Amino acid sequence: MSRLKDRLNKIRTPYIGIDPRRCEACWRCIDACPKQVIGKVGFLWHKHIVIQKGDACSGCTKCIQACPYGVFSKL
Repeated sequence: MSRLKDRLNKIRTPYIGIDPRRCEACWRCIDACPKQVIGKVGFLWHKHIVIQKGDACSGCTKCIQACPYGVFSKL
């Protein structure tokens, strides 16, 4: 159960959810987030975003507005 919770914490906060498969690694959401909630996963051929500080998310939805690929959804 702990492993599942760890995975969920990387793809959602209390306010937003992400679909990393849709991410094109433009990093606009990272620049738009005032609380630095979003981070990068950057392997050689595998780049996308991840939630790093989910508890810091205030639900401002600036990430949703900045993303042209529909990665984010409101919860």
